[in-house]
Formats: sequence, C-alpha cells, structure tokens
Amino acid sequence: MKKLVIALLATAAFMLPHGVQAADLTIWALQAFNQKADDRITEMAQEFGRERGISVEYTIVPANVLNERLAAAIQGGALPDVFMQVSPQVQYYANLGVTMPLGDILAQMRSVEGGVYESTVSAVMYDGKALGIPLEVDVVPMFARKDLLQEVGMNLPTTLEELRAASKAILEKDPTITAFGHPTGTANDSETLTRMIVWSFGGAMFNPDGTQVTWNSAETVAGYQFIADMFAEGTIPRSTLSWDDAGNNTAYQTGRAAFIMNPPSVYQWMVDNDPDLLADTALIPIPRGPGEKGRSATMISSFAWMVSKDTKRPDDAKAWLTYFFEPKRYEEVINTVGGRWLPIYPALYTSMPLFKDNPDFAQLGEMAKNGVVDGYAGPPTAWASAVFNAKVVTQSIQRMLVDGESADAAVAWATAEIEKLKIK
Repeated sequence: MKKLVIALLATAAFMLPHGVQAADLTIWALQAFNQKADDRITEMAQEFGRERGISVEYTIVPANVLNERLAAAIQGGALPDVFMQVSPQVQYYANLGVTMPLGDILAQMRSVEGGVYESTVSAVMYDGKALGIPLEVDVVPMFARKDLLQEVGMNLPTTLEELRAASKAILEKDPTITAFGHPTGTANDSETLTRMIVWSFGGAMFNPDGTQVTWNSAETVAGYQFIADMFAEGTIPRSTLSWDDAGNNTAYQTGRAAFIMNPPSVYQWMVDNDPDLLADTALIPIPRGPGEKGRSATMISSFAWMVSKDTKRPDDAKAWLTYFFEPKRYEEVINTVGGRWLPIYPALYTSMPLFKDNPDFAQLGEMAKNGVVDGYAGPPTAWASAVFNAKVVTQSIQRMLVDGESADAAVAWATAEIEKLKIK
C-alpha cells in the first residue's frame, strides 16, 4: 500500500523538480468536456492570481483518475487548496474531515437576485454546514435521433418500453447502430445512468431519511432485468462494457448511437461541429418506467468546489470562489460551456439567450428544480457518497452482464455491499 501511495503521489505531480517553487494557490478541477470552457476557466484563474498578487496553479484532472489522486493527496498531506469534484462526493470528503465550511460563500450566492437552485444544496450540506459549493446544475435529458425513428415509422419514446421497441426496430434496420448507448462499465456515467433507469422503474437505494437500504426491491430487479434484456438482444451493445465517461458522448457524436442519456455537452458539441446531426436530434425527458411507481427520473447533480481545511491560504481560496461566482463573470463561463452546465443562478437560466431562446432547452429548468439527488429516496449522505465512490451499482451490473448472475442475485449482492459501506 505504501508503494502504491508513493506512486500515486508522483503521478499527481506533487513532487516538484528541484528549484521549482510551488504556487501560492493550487486548484484542481474536473474537465468541463468543453475545451473552450476549460481554457477560459484556466485563464480566469490566472487573471484572479494577477489581480490578487499571487501565483495560481490551475490543473485539470480527468474524472477517471481524480478519486485516486485525491486519495493519494489526502494520505500524503498534500491536498490542493481548492478542488472540484462531483457533488455526491462532498459528503465523502466532509466525513473524512478534510474540507472547511463555506457557508459564507453560499450566503453570498443566495443573496443574488433569484438565489440559487436549492435542489443542489442538500448535496453539499453536512451536519448542517455547507462543506462545498455547487458550481452548476447537471440535468440529464435523453438525446434521440429523430431521423432514425422516422425511418422505422416510430415516434419519440415516452416510456422505457417504447424506447426498447424503437431500439429493436432501429437495430434491425441497421445492425451497425448502437441503439441505446447506455454505458455498462465502471465509469461515473455508468453508475449515475444505471441508477436513473432503476429510479424510473420506481426503485430507490435508501428510505426517505437515508438510514436504511431499500435497493433490494421488485422495482430495482425490474430495472436490472430491463438492462439485461436489452444487453442480451444487442440493443445495448457489448462494447459499452469498456466505455469511459466519454463513451456515450463519442458514440452519439460520431452518428453511431440512436439514444443516449447525457448532460447537454453533446448538444454544444453538435452546435460547434455537426449542425446536421443537431437538426436530427431531440432532447427529451427520460422515458417513464412501467407501473404505478414508474416515473421519468433524471439525476440532478453538479460539480462542486471544496476547500482543504489545511490550506495555508483560506482567504485566497475563498476569494477565488467569490471571483468565480460573480454573476457577470460566471455568466461568461456558462455561455462558454454552451448548455453543458445550467447556471446555478435560476435568474440566469431565464435571462440568458442560450437558454431562454432555445426550445431544445425548454424543459431543463424544470429538471433542475425537480430532479432526483444521489441518496434517493433519502437525502445525500456520506454513506450514499461512499456507495457511489465504490461503484457498487456498476459492479453488480457487470456481475449480471459478464458473470451471468440473475438480476435478483445481482441486486441482492449490491444490497449487501451497500450495507457494508454504512458509516457509523
């Protein structure tokens, strides 16, 4: 273990060459999946440093290695001053006791006219304190190829069974198509999107107060079986087992997929690169699951900023957050991202031409207000965060798809693993 930590520390570039001085403020960020946005925020960090009179090191860390790098940084006592993660992870780091309260920053943001999307705030609250700040709002619509549906004489799906039927018809007409580009590997997207299918069937991981596991239910098993059936018939292809977080994006952007669930980063890519594909695309709510408990369930999440409690520059770290979230400057960031992020400020969603003048984005605000958070049917908790971090759901899906376990057995295994991760 000690050798592994040393290797990770070196990989994360904590070891500086002799004679090279560390920056005054270090910031780690996730990719925005938009190069212009990554470049603009990097420039913004440098502008902040110049105005503040300090040196700033802004590093973009790929999502698939960020967990490991942060784990190594914690063990090595070398957390960056400020770091970004997906919001379900705020509970995890808060429980470790490595982040500082940021209630003053949240209060500043709430004081802006229209406030913030409060649906995102529960994910960053721990023991009544804000241990992170939601950076934006992620909603997950379904992308659907209107042209492929028209070729098989079918409408946009409103239920999951209609989605499956359309996928079968499209695949039968063209066997080279990835009908439903649902990732089944162990990337973050797979963990998130599989939960959305289960939630749409009426399943839930926890009870309403988040103290008991409710994953082992008929609704959850039905959601697993739905995935298994589509995988067996090829409407979810076997290649999805090896997809990373960009796998479904790439499949759709290259015209190989008929349906995917994804935040609107794919939309902006089409605006910039493929207007023909954009014209053939509809953004629709997640199709509803069957039965009385069936629903259209989108996970609401966000990227979130956190500050190390051991930072030597807490004032500079908080000043960076204030600088980043200043509404006019922040609006520029959101415009650059181009729909991948909904603004944390509802007032910007209703005023920015990017959203108010675009009928494709008409339903995103409602999703941002009413989406399901990690920990459903309970609130976000450190326990739920640990489950997400351990990729329990995707591991159980792979046991079903690769090892041949039944849906019932895979759900039972996942339930037992969730119980093991309970934080006392």
